[in-house]
Amino acid sequence: MKLILQFLKPHRRLCVFTTLFMALDMVGMMLIPTYAAEMLNKGSSAETGFNALVNTGMKMLAASVIAGVGAIVGGYVCAKLAARVGADIRKAIYKKSLDLSVYDFQTFGTASMTTRTVSDIVTVQFAVVGIFQMMLPVPVIFTAAVILSFMKDPLIGAVLLAVLTIIVAVAFFIMRSASPLFRRLQGLLDKMSTVLLENITGVRVVRAFNK
Repeated sequence: MKLILQFLKPHRRLCVFTTLFMALDMVGMMLIPTYAAEMLNKGSSAETGFNALVNTGMKMLAASVIAGVGAIVGGYVCAKLAARVGADIRKAIYKKSLDLSVYDFQTFGTASMTTRTVSDIVTVQFAVVGIFQMMLPVPVIFTAAVILSFMKDPLIGAVLLAVLTIIVAVAFFIMRSASPLFRRLQGLLDKMSTVLLENITGVRVVRAFNK
């Protein structure tokens, strides 16, 4: 995580824009069900006029537009941010590899360096997108949902708080358990890249001798 933050610092402006548009998307998504409930309540009341329903519907439409614009622009800016972070990491790895001695480079191996600069950086880019589009909205939505539930009914709020706490605990356990599996996957990718590189090199040798 510290490594990702280090490469995010030069792109503070994109980070701010991404956060703002993701916040717009989140606000719009939270307003839509609120206005939908308001429309249902007004629709079931005989005293409510048609104009009030239209007014609520226009509010819902505005919230939908806000959410849509936030999602589209935020997704574009977030993808641009992830691409720039990936490019910076690739440049840093390439510059660092030029400073390695022959022994150090052989210790890592060509296959491992290829995996680091291709597969691992793509994973980091997906992680950047996931942080801004999935992880950042979760605490806000979590807090807002619990507060609104307690305002409607304390019992429902307590049940929701307990369920969300269990979900967070299970998600944290899964993330902790997945870390060793990811390291093992990196080793297997290195082995696969080594075998593939040997096959490509062997094909050239066989073709040379056949000629």
